[in-house]
This record gives sequence, C-alpha cells and structure tokens, in this order.
Amino acid sequence: GSDQNDGLLVREERSYESRRGSKHRGDLGNHLAPGASGVFATDNSTVVTAQTASTATLPCVVRKFGNGVVSWIRRKDYHLLTVGLATYSSDDRFLVEHIRHLQMWGLQIKYVQPRDAGWYECQVSTHPPTSIFVELRVIEATAELVGSPDLHIKSGSTLRLVCKLHQSTEAPVYVFWYHEEKMINYDKERGVSVHGDKSSSSLVIAEAQKSDSGNYSCVPSNAKPASINVHVLNARKQKFRIFTEGASFGDTLFVVLAFPSFSGEEDPSPLFRVIETPENTK
Repeated sequence: GSDQNDGLLVREERSYESRRGSKHRGDLGNHLAPGASGVFATDNSTVVTAQTASTATLPCVVRKFGNGVVSWIRRKDYHLLTVGLATYSSDDRFLVEHIRHLQMWGLQIKYVQPRDAGWYECQVSTHPPTSIFVELRVIEATAELVGSPDLHIKSGSTLRLVCKLHQSTEAPVYVFWYHEEKMINYDKERGVSVHGDKSSSSLVIAEAQKSDSGNYSCVPSNAKPASINVHVLNARKQKFRIFTEGASFGDTLFVVLAFPSFSGEEDPSPLFRVIETPENTK
C-alpha cells in the first residue's frame, strides 16, 4: 500500500543520492553498471535524435527488476525526473511512457528544447542499483523557400512557391503561409491552393496579379520559418511601327525597317535596321 510505496521511494532517493555523490565523471556512454546487461533489454549508449518542439521518447526496457523501481535521472545536473510512474520534476514536459507487457519504462519529453540535449540515466533500484545511459540529440529543423530571396514572374502567370523542410524527424502538424501579415492558406477568392507532405509544402496562385507582389512566409509548426519576396511584373506591351522608307544614293538603295519595341514603355522608340541593296534590284 502507501507505506510500501513510500519505502520504495525512500530507498530510491538514497540510491540516487549515493550515485550523485560518486566521483564518476567519465564517458557515460562507455560506462555500464555490473549486471546491467542482464537487467536491461535496451542497449547502453542508445542515441535518440529529436527535433525542437517535437516529442521524444528515451527507451528503457527492463527484463527483470523484482521489487525494484525504475527511475530516470538527467545526468548533467543530476536532477531526478521520475520515480516509477510518478514525475518527480516540476517540469511537466517529462513523464513516464509505461507499456506493461513489454516492461517499457520510457522517458517521454514533450516540446523538446535544445537545452534538453545530453545524457539521461535509466536506473533500476536493485542491490546495488543498475543503470544504462541514453543520449538525446536535439536538432533544429529549418524551412527553405526555393528561389529565395527574390522571385520575379509576369502578371497573369501561375505563382508557385515550394517550401522544403530540412532536418525534420517528423511531419509538421501544420504549415501556414503568409502574404505579408495575412495567413492565406484558405484564401480561395485569390485562387490560392496549398498542398504538402512530410518534407515540403507548396503554395499555388493560379493567375498572379500585381497585388500579389510582396513578402511570402512559410511557417511550419516545428521548424524555423522561411520567406521570399515576390515581384509580379506587368505584361509588356508590344507596339508596332512597321514601315519602309527608301532613298537612292548613286547605285545603292537604302531601305529602313522599323521593328517592334519591347521596352515596356508607353511610347517606345522604334528599333531600326538599315539594309543596303543594289539599285538594279529595286
């Protein structure tokens, strides 16, 4: 009952304090307590990689421990995190993931932060206490907008932005797209459509207009956002001034042809080409 649980907790605290006061400061990954291989099914020095803001589970499968208690200790500051199924930390991101039929006593860390990286000890309060060590490595996923920092397209053409996720260990819960300060994922009036998978998201505007110019941001739920500046240019007007003028000087006829200008100005200056022809071909 309660007295038995209290007794187990007291014994666990004593064993924890004893280990905390030890002079062991070596490479935890190479340290394995005597008899640990017969107690744990999880390999010592197991490495778990998680991205920021995700949920990480550090495994600890115990083969046998009798009346012992499984605890988790954060080694960098010797902070006791859990004892049995109870969280022994004021940080409620830590909890035990217990799967009884597998004897799994994993340490679950929600909303992983860079500061969570490091070694964790799964300890069974046998006599003497037996432990294995698990390392958590934290990476930061980032978003990249293809074509950044600037993209130029013609008015009336399709605007397609592709946001790629790098170092992502799990799919984002959402990817929000912003035009300036406005979220536009569901802006059907502008012809916006958004598609995505685990590693990318794409934004499509069917017929981009001048008003679609500006800054666009891709904001995944679990990765650093990315942005791009889009410039929608007016379609260039083509004005034709096609004419010929001939002038004869001696045996040579000069023919002047004017070709269309693509300068984009309202009243473009014509481009000229001078062709010399023999007089007898006139």
